Amino acid sequence: MTAHQKSTTIKTVSPILMGYVIATEIKGVNHCVRANVETNCFELIPVQFDSDLSKVFCHPNKTGAMNILNWINKNDKKLARKKLQVCSEAKFSK
Repeated sequence: MTAHQKSTTIKTVSPILMGYVIATEIKGVNHCVRANVETNCFELIPVQFDSDLSKVFCHPNKTGAMNILNWINKNDKKLARKKLQVCSEAKFSK
């Protein structure tokens, strides 16, 4: 490389993938929906640590998460009473 040539470095940034969860707050504790494959139903679990997020249902786009929430509201009366909403997964990351 000569003195007149400059080294150029191209920096690439990995896209940050943001998922969406179905969540509510119960007695001051955030809870998210997860799919229980053993009972073939959705259930709420407390989310207090980042590691808890690996256990919850996370959809890659908001529309898909809304479709699941609509299904829950129509088909699971117990969960539908919990005032569930679709939230960005980032809301629960610390």
